[in-house]
Amino acid sequence: MILLMAVSFISAIIGTMIGSAMLILPPTMIFLGVPVYTAIATARFSMLGIAVGNLTKFSTKEKVEFRYVWPFAIAGVVGSFASASFMTQVDEGLLKTIVGILMIAISLLILAEDYVKPKGKKKKGAVVRHVLSVIAGLFIGAYIGLIGGGGATLIIFLLVLIYGLSFKEALVNQKAVTLPISIVTTIVFVYRGLIDYKIGAPLLLINVAGGWVGAAMILKFRNTWLKRILVPVIILMAVRLIFF
Repeated sequence: MILLMAVSFISAIIGTMIGSAMLILPPTMIFLGVPVYTAIATARFSMLGIAVGNLTKFSTKEKVEFRYVWPFAIAGVVGSFASASFMTQVDEGLLKTIVGILMIAISLLILAEDYVKPKGKKKKGAVVRHVLSVIAGLFIGAYIGLIGGGGATLIIFLLVLIYGLSFKEALVNQKAVTLPISIVTTIVFVYRGLIDYKIGAPLLLINVAGGWVGAAMILKFRNTWLKRILVPVIILMAVRLIFF
């Protein structure tokens, strides 16, 4: 439990800075013997703490722009509810392999972040961009509801590509998108009895603190060094999930 709390605090900071906390905590739980479904559901429950810590810090700095958030968030809630309801129907071994493969794919996407250059906020064609945001939200919400790892990173990229936000702006606004998705997904997991509260409750509190610390750090520092350290670690964890 001490190890999980330490990993959770660190992943909350990392998740705030590059949006990949669910690539770290669920695999760690699985390695320590927690069943796959329980690990995903309990980690998702505890991640609510990150969003609370993030938004509390960001809102004091007036960083969240809700006009970029609501289309994505509403569609994401619908998608996440549908997929979370059917998670236990996916074979546990297959789910571990899927998690591992997506961990590698998202890690490579994180590395590619520096090569995607935002062109400034797009003001024309707002309706079309909102429609694209809704479509993306349905798919990303479904992915987060089923697995979750790397979903925040995908949202960051889509906010950059659809609305022309900078990566820091997209990362901040991503928190407001993932919070309602996480809440709905957690409610489904609660109803289905998949959450281990003896693990999840302490991690939830730890993640509030980690989310606050991470939010404070991202407002001040670049995260390039963090990505270069984290990505190889995530890929090694993914290989362990897939092949061992």
